[in-house]
Amino acid sequence: MSLNTINNIIMRKINFAFFLISLNVYSQVGINTSNPLGNFHIDAGKDNPVTGNTLSNAQKNNDLIILANGNMGISAINPTTKLEINSGTITLPSDGFKLNDGSEGIGKVLISDDNGSAHWLLHPAQKIYEGVMGAGLDIDISSSSYTFNSANYGVGFYQTGSYIDLPPGKWRVKIDLVIPYLADTGSTMSQDEWFWLRTTLSDNGASNPSTPSADLVDNSRWASEVFQGPGPLVANGNKFAMINGNLIVNNSSANIKRYYLLAGGFTRSNLSIPGTLEKMGGAQWQDNKLTAYAIEQD
Repeated sequence: MSLNTINNIIMRKINFAFFLISLNVYSQVGINTSNPLGNFHIDAGKDNPVTGNTLSNAQKNNDLIILANGNMGISAINPTTKLEINSGTITLPSDGFKLNDGSEGIGKVLISDDNGSAHWLLHPAQKIYEGVMGAGLDIDISSSSYTFNSANYGVGFYQTGSYIDLPPGKWRVKIDLVIPYLADTGSTMSQDEWFWLRTTLSDNGASNPSTPSADLVDNSRWASEVFQGPGPLVANGNKFAMINGNLIVNNSSANIKRYYLLAGGFTRSNLSIPGTLEKMGGAQWQDNKLTAYAIEQD
């Protein structure tokens, strides 16, 4: 056997040995530990045992590991998700995550967009706005001066003097209003006598805006109720019903907007007893409330 052949055999064995070492290096990498328990394992505290796979809680607490399936654990040696963080216990909890992206604040929660990008938002249930109740509107339900019987119900709405200011975002506005029917004469409504009153919101401060606000989401333009007999009416005495409804407002502007409470869209049938809806939508009736709850915030 020639010297060159012997050298070739020796070099092949050396290369093969380095190949095996390389495989071992690429299969598991340990930093500050000679006993890595995953494909990549950092023992920041340099306190892990040199053999075995059992670590104490104190030893785990300063470790970071990546398994062969790509799961990463921080203070978690056997992570079961793509990222698992163990930072405390039930009796002694400790923050394990912090994101400072400029949107953070007290009471906020982490919310994602359609693409899964997450940011902080104040929890919708924590954003509640109350409206301001004004003088109310006297509606003569026997008068033709209120053009409430419009075919499309898009006109014939009048200011009640009440309003609510809403920041940008999507809001559910809860409307609770007394219908205070003040009859001119004492009589009795039959079961065939009724009237229907609608309320809505407008961002137009005119006394009789022609349409509800364009910020109202479709199919959420009216809060209404039917006032129907039978029942006695006392002359110059109120008989009541309630409007309880919800409107969805999407303020897509960059500013706080004022939404005015309107009453109108009036329809009646066989109503023979004249009267007035006294201070409709006003502060005189303490049951009246406008309350907005955040649904989505930017």
